[in-house]
Amino acid sequence: MKFTVSHPSHIREGVTIKSIMWSKIVILLVLSLFSVVVFGLQALALVLVSVLAAVLTEAGIQKLTNQELTIKDGDAVLIGLIMALLLPPDIKLWIPVVGAFFAVALVKHGFGGLGSTLFNPAIAAWVFMKMSWGALTGSGSIPHIGEYTDLLVEFGAGRLAEVSSVVLIIGGLYLVYKKYIDWRIPLLYLSSTIIVAVILGEELSYVLTGMLFLGVFILAPDPTTSPITKNGRIIYGLLCGIMTVIYGYLTYNYVVAVLYTVFFANAVAPFIEKNTYPKPVNEVPA
Repeated sequence: MKFTVSHPSHIREGVTIKSIMWSKIVILLVLSLFSVVVFGLQALALVLVSVLAAVLTEAGIQKLTNQELTIKDGDAVLIGLIMALLLPPDIKLWIPVVGAFFAVALVKHGFGGLGSTLFNPAIAAWVFMKMSWGALTGSGSIPHIGEYTDLLVEFGAGRLAEVSSVVLIIGGLYLVYKKYIDWRIPLLYLSSTIIVAVILGEELSYVLTGMLFLGVFILAPDPTTSPITKNGRIIYGLLCGIMTVIYGYLTYNYVVAVLYTVFFANAVAPFIEKNTYPKPVNEVPA
């Protein structure tokens, strides 16, 4: 009998880790090109440095520990790319280098490697960089969707991820269509965000930005750091939406709210998952 050993998730539907990772990478590369249009070559430099630092850290760790090189699976590239998109374009380039090392060495491999992480490595690295160099990682610009054209290109973006909501929406719908991500988390995250924001009287033009759609389609539905149960994903999506609006409402910063929300949701995802497992039909009471 042949046994297959692989990383989570373990339901096999002809979908590979490599296909999921590189599909996300292509989407985020398009977003990166838009960021170069908005911010210039400094955005390109940030992306290249961040990705290169993540890939070299991955290769170095695997070489030192005599592991098989897995750079081709795209995970290290994706970590570096996401991390770059969470930062302002004028950041000092040594910061994403340190952040990439933190993300790959400590958050990913420190927890056991691909499929074993509690937190999304890029978000955990962003929290680390934010706490360590808050003034250097902050942005003086808050995106505002004043016209429909801002959904395509947001020239008021403060971070690379905010430059185009349309790219993330189209890319996210493609990921849902290909079943690379479960539709429950994006749908519940986005709908609950809008509903709660309307109830609180918030102006949606400050809520529905590129960073929110990055959270909805890329960050929150990460299969490693989100619940595997259907009901758990519904609760998880609702939690993300509600907390994003509450944090954004209290701090007047919906961009940062998305990142802290997903970081917190990652922390409670195992608890949600544990309490939403279906009970066996013939379970005997203890």
